[in-house]
Amino acid sequence: MHEVYSYIDFRNQKHSNFSGLKRIDKRDYPEVAIREALLNLIVHREYSYSASSFVRMYTDRIEFTSIGGLLKGITLEDIQLGISVCRSPKLANIFYRLELIEAYGTGIQKILDSYSESEFKPQFVTTENAFKIILPNLNYQKKSIKIREDIIVYDCPENKILEYAKTHTQFSRKDVQDTFNLSQTTCGRILSRMKEEGQISQHGKGKNTFYIIKEKK
Repeated sequence: MHEVYSYIDFRNQKHSNFSGLKRIDKRDYPEVAIREALLNLIVHREYSYSASSFVRMYTDRIEFTSIGGLLKGITLEDIQLGISVCRSPKLANIFYRLELIEAYGTGIQKILDSYSESEFKPQFVTTENAFKIILPNLNYQKKSIKIREDIIVYDCPENKILEYAKTHTQFSRKDVQDTFNLSQTTCGRILSRMKEEGQISQHGKGKNTFYIIKEKK
């Protein structure tokens, strides 16, 4: 649990803005929300299945998915009201004795409270055999730019790179990095995502690596 928390916390970036002369720092995700979602993932999952739990980090959100849906008779509305029926009382008791859990049934409410002043709200998704908590990135914004009355595009790095690629037969990571003033890490992450989504293709190796845009069929 500590290793996973440290991994997420290291990537939980801090952004600053100013209100007059006062600087206001805000991290992408409230620490309490990450903590409670991770505890829920471990304590309340169904351990009779060997399948793994998942923590998936995206640009705009983190998803915590555990095996085991809500216990029979309990609804999403119930748990948001603080009602909790523990699946593994002995495990929960261990975490309580370790002072990692303060009281049963308070985790979901703490997550909701940590987003109370934000327009973004956590989401809870349940199926018969799984439970997912989705924490939105508080600092993620897509700025919409209206080009025509019937067309809306988003001012995001992928669209800018695609426009750049249309005027270049091929391009390298360094080309994109210098053109859009991106860090090497950020540029690499964006290009990898675009490649996975089939927007561009990668060719060559090492320093000779280059990318070309994929034409839509």
